[in-house]
Amino acid sequence: MRYERVCYMCPKCNQIQFFNAENIPSIMCPECKVEMQNMGSDFVDSEEERRKKEQFQRGLKQVLENPEPIIYCPYCNSMNTSKISTTSKVLNTAIFGIFGTKRHKQWHCNRCNSDF
Repeated sequence: MRYERVCYMCPKCNQIQFFNAENIPSIMCPECKVEMQNMGSDFVDSEEERRKKEQFQRGLKQVLENPEPIIYCPYCNSMNTSKISTTSKVLNTAIFGIFGTKRHKQWHCNRCNSDF
């Protein structure tokens, strides 16, 4: 939803305030009690839509800057995963021998504790 934002400026202290055009409380400057002058208006998105756009842009920027692939757990669809180290694979094989399961797996889900 878009709404009209009106800009007012105090001629005495040069303080600028923005108001929604539908409900302007008072055009008196809260600091020096002088009538503020209308500096114009423009149409802007609502605060919630603006926050969603900023959040989307931050997420997109993070994905573009992060060259690592995003790995999802096939069991719980969590992105909270970590790569199983070679040391962990060797240690698992040394302890359990051919019955060790980590030597064929690459990733570990930190949410459901599954290896895949």
